[in-house]
Amino acid sequence: MEYVPKVVFIDEPFKIDDLPLKDIYVLDNWLCSELQQHYDKQLRHTNFWSKTNEVRNSNSTTGLPHHSFWGASLFRENYKVDSDVNPLDAKFTKYLNRRLQTEFGFKWVRFQYAGLNSQTQGLHGTTHADCAEEDEWNLSFLYYPNTFWNPKWGGALRIYDSPQQGLDGRDDHIKNHQVAEIEFKPNRLIMFDGRIPHGADAPHPSARYMDRRSLVLRGDEVRLTDTEENYDANDRLSYL
Repeated sequence: MEYVPKVVFIDEPFKIDDLPLKDIYVLDNWLCSELQQHYDKQLRHTNFWSKTNEVRNSNSTTGLPHHSFWGASLFRENYKVDSDVNPLDAKFTKYLNRRLQTEFGFKWVRFQYAGLNSQTQGLHGTTHADCAEEDEWNLSFLYYPNTFWNPKWGGALRIYDSPQQGLDGRDDHIKNHQVAEIEFKPNRLIMFDGRIPHGADAPHPSARYMDRRSLVLRGDEVRLTDTEENYDANDRLSYL
């Protein structure tokens, strides 16, 4: 990675005028309190979570996964809701997907994935990229729906200048290749070029079994738009 991306904090969404994104954009308090609490409650009380979010490497001598934590796949390329998810449980996420496109001025050309991650203590995420190197016009979003988080519980998102296989040597990789660190904070939205290697820390043991939840929305290609969709971002019921 020749250019080292900066972490840029923004006060409100902006219309993207060029891609690929060079920097990583962080927007706090993206949703109003009512919508954030609604989404957080929905995620805590639905049963679509399963211990299926694994990263494996065929070269592993043990055959064990590099990381494994709770996840939920909501919808993929064709926006069809995954078979083990109630369509009503995915409806609010589809609203957020549409809202992102409206507020940042783009449309998905090759949408890839919408899903959820849940990490508790000990469940570090491996370093990875979201899309292939040739996909320059990609976008990745992370949203943190938790309504409460003690900063002492950690859970930072780490940005690297190179990928790494597995968790072995993780401390050395952080020391030698980390270029930025973004705190896990409730109601925080992050937008970045999905080719940038990144990985999320597990919560500190002091968090007990509080889970670090994140929504992932990403696509391999987008096109920029000049006009907004017929949708009012302030209409709190427009997803229904």
